[in-house]
Amino acid sequence: MKYFLSIGSNINPEDNIKFAIDELSLVLDALNISTTHKTPSEGFEGDDFLNLAISGHSEKSFNDLNIVLKNIEDRAGRDRNVPKFSSRCLDIDIVLQIENDNIIYESDEIKKYSFVSEPLKEII
Repeated sequence: MKYFLSIGSNINPEDNIKFAIDELSLVLDALNISTTHKTPSEGFEGDDFLNLAISGHSEKSFNDLNIVLKNIEDRAGRDRNVPKFSSRCLDIDIVLQIENDNIIYESDEIKKYSFVSEPLKEII
């Protein structure tokens, strides 16, 4: 199974993104990493975000991988008691899941947000 992930951070973003990549290298094979894009916060006033996309292979199911991703976010200090649109130390979302060249899952965030689609275009 090939997964494409969107990663973003606007709290200590360089360190948190490095942490995410290091952790993801332990759970995904054949990582492919886009360049980092600096984008303004969307939906609230806040510091700019650093966003990128990562792809890799895993035998984990969507739900099992998502649990791992939420655990990585939590270990980075993610506060889940804040509004959806707010500053965050780390956000990792599965945006595309492909198996045998068939799209199994495609997030609507790809079409809604350029901070997801632009880095993703680099690695597809």
